[in-house]
Amino acid sequence: MTAPAQPLQLEGSSLWRDALQRLRDNRMARLGGMTTVLLTLACFLGPMILERTLGYDYEKQNLAYGAHPPSVAHWFGTDFFGRDLLTRVLCGGQISLVVGLLAASVAASVGTVYGAISGYVGGRLDGLMMRVVDVIYALPYMFLVIVLVTIFGKSLVLLFVALGLVGWLMTARIVRGQMLTLKEREFVLSARSLGVSAPAILFRHLIPNTLGPIIVYFTLTVPSMILQEAFLSFLGLGVQAPRPSLGGLINDGAQHMAVFWWELVFPGGVMAVLLFSLNFLGDGVRDALDPSLRGR
Repeated sequence: MTAPAQPLQLEGSSLWRDALQRLRDNRMARLGGMTTVLLTLACFLGPMILERTLGYDYEKQNLAYGAHPPSVAHWFGTDFFGRDLLTRVLCGGQISLVVGLLAASVAASVGTVYGAISGYVGGRLDGLMMRVVDVIYALPYMFLVIVLVTIFGKSLVLLFVALGLVGWLMTARIVRGQMLTLKEREFVLSARSLGVSAPAILFRHLIPNTLGPIIVYFTLTVPSMILQEAFLSFLGLGVQAPRPSLGGLINDGAQHMAVFWWELVFPGGVMAVLLFSLNFLGDGVRDALDPSLRGR
């Protein structure tokens, strides 16, 4: 007598689980993620370690010592005022990461809410809101940031707010496009038939279903914000002295590169590695969350 056949059990899967596995399998994304984590830890913990062990501080000057090339005591050398360049580069990377993350968060938040309302309501309000986006999008992006910083003053808080408030346009367009598709789905129609309010449908059902594209664009926005902050600091409109930023350090190095080459090479090198790693990570997240790759 044969034993009864055992029912076939299939292991369940999900978009997020599949995406995480694809992200792990992406070598460049994994390398970019590890590099980003290591640079972040170095930027936030390095200055404290250097100050407690060697007494270095990003604004502590030693005019008698002056600018010296890399050595055992100063791995990145010292600048014109005798300040340890490694400490200043790590502090500058810290500022760039904070500004990039906060500015991208502001842009993602404003763009998500704006695009969700526009796409869900539709009609004339949608047309009006999108025309506002088109008008702002037609204006020079960096010019708007420079105007805001010039009018309201040069501060770190204003910097990431200004970058975020003019960087939400693409997020709004992406979310609006998702809303136009999702608002006619069965789960939304069921929620309406049960008397669920429009704000509840928007924030409990629709916006959570757009998190994939929002996360992808967020990861790609962070390096863009860091680069724009560096450009503003290079122009003297970003982070102000004595607080260092990568853009400001690159500007100082560009002025002395014919004599003190290390003042340009090390800040520029750290900036390049940070942007490359963030872009590799963002590309990996985009590929992992691409629905067309699911099941491959």
